[in-house]
Amino acid sequence: MRINLKFLAVVLFIQTAQAADYQLQTLETAHGLFRTATNPSMYAEAAKQYEYLVEEEGVRNGQLFYTLGNSWFMANDMGRAILNYRRAEQYLPNHTDLKHNLNAALELRTDLIPAKDPHPIAARLLSWHSETSSTLRGGLFAFCWLIFWGAWFWMGRSPKKEARIATWAAGLLSLLLLTSLLAETFMKKRAQPGVILAREVLARKGDGTMYAPAFLEPLHSGTEFQCLEIRKAWWHIRLADGQTCWIPTHSAETVSLTNK
Repeated sequence: MRINLKFLAVVLFIQTAQAADYQLQTLETAHGLFRTATNPSMYAEAAKQYEYLVEEEGVRNGQLFYTLGNSWFMANDMGRAILNYRRAEQYLPNHTDLKHNLNAALELRTDLIPAKDPHPIAARLLSWHSETSSTLRGGLFAFCWLIFWGAWFWMGRSPKKEARIATWAAGLLSLLLLTSLLAETFMKKRAQPGVILAREVLARKGDGTMYAPAFLEPLHSGTEFQCLEIRKAWWHIRLADGQTCWIPTHSAETVSLTNK
């Protein structure tokens, strides 16, 4: 596992100008605990100090979540490690060490559920959508949109065939990229990604303990899912292989923090 302590130093500057003294003291305490930790329980204590800033003070940044993930990894809690690495990804999408540590945590999970393979033709046609970031697609959309209007004015002033081709091409590309961005936004709102944190949880076929177990074996810490629906104290989730079930809300958390 890769842990770069220079990132911990960055955490000490989180909201320095606005933070109260006890926030800075909490950061310093967590930093010291992490650096001197020699066993899982000490790393867990450091993680709890960092978590106070997230849960009670509302601090949100990639370095803090990354450090939280590292702390829980060293505490042998892969569920919380994966959860915080996923949260850090939203702020640090190209962080090399983050990707390395996340993959290491994923390999240590008890439940290695294979992802459902998409249709090969659909996968090939939509690879540009799934393999590029929303930031890049947003930038390309803005560029194509500007080209479209430039070509539109050109077409209005010139009878050349090239003007019509440029207008149609830029318009179609703009529409395609906009559809991709809207579809991604819709899917994120409809299905929130989450991670099971309980050591093990018995998944059910319905939203209550009176329903039969969904699987022969319980699900374990670190298993990722998409939250499809919330009913009181139960979440309806979809696993990576497409199977669905219900789990108690206290056994897991969503990456977005909005359903905590």
